[in-house]
Amino acid sequence: MQESGTSGGARLRAIRRAAGRTQLWVEAEADLGTGYLQRVESGRVAQPERGTLERILNALDTRYSERREVLELFGYVVSTPPPDDDEITWARDACRQQLQDVPFPAFVLDCTHRLIAWNQIAPRLFGIVPDDLTFGRIAGRSYLVAWFDESSPIPPRVAEPDIILPAVIRAFQHEMRQFGHEPWYAEVLDELFASPRFRHYWQVVEQSPPPVSAARALVPLRLNVPAAGTLQFRLASEPFTRDARFRIVFYVPGDVVTMQWCAGWIAAP
Repeated sequence: MQESGTSGGARLRAIRRAAGRTQLWVEAEADLGTGYLQRVESGRVAQPERGTLERILNALDTRYSERREVLELFGYVVSTPPPDDDEITWARDACRQQLQDVPFPAFVLDCTHRLIAWNQIAPRLFGIVPDDLTFGRIAGRSYLVAWFDESSPIPPRVAEPDIILPAVIRAFQHEMRQFGHEPWYAEVLDELFASPRFRHYWQVVEQSPPPVSAARALVPLRLNVPAAGTLQFRLASEPFTRDARFRIVFYVPGDVVTMQWCAGWIAAP
């Protein structure tokens, strides 16, 4: 028999089932009366209090994207705070295996562009030793700022800055449209505009026709890599399913030589 309910109730039911929890278990964990969750999921309670929903979502150990979706389906406005330390720890654990399985450089950034994780190949692109836990003092800081900061290890490696840096800014603008109303967005911009180099390329972008998408893959990224010469990559970005404030940025090899170097780095001890 087909189950009825509001869209919010149906989504909550799907999350609960994916977590392998019964209604009775969730009700006990969330301190709810017996049968209350069934009434929410079926739509007989059309507008549960936000605090009640939060307790249900906590019991199910939901992540940001799931929480936001459920709360918005029930009509609640949800802000997007930057991830806290516990959420960053979760993201690192969640992506560890996927980063290890990627046969080319890959990074994990949060919504403020902080660099929180990377695979073993990524440091080699910028002349950073693979076991450097600070990633050349960039880890935990804005990865975007590092592209314009002459004191970081990235700018000397960029082979075509007049092509790449405007593309980086266009991708940034595209990604941040959804966060323009968040209070922390101004702080992210202030940090970037403190760089004269960023301000220069921002003006270049502002004077160009706006793109219809981020178009990362359309602009090849060429990096002058120590010992390897100029390698070429295409960029792709994929948000985490359970918390879209995190995303993996893939540096996909753009030619045979780059593929060969990546394969060699993987095989290296």
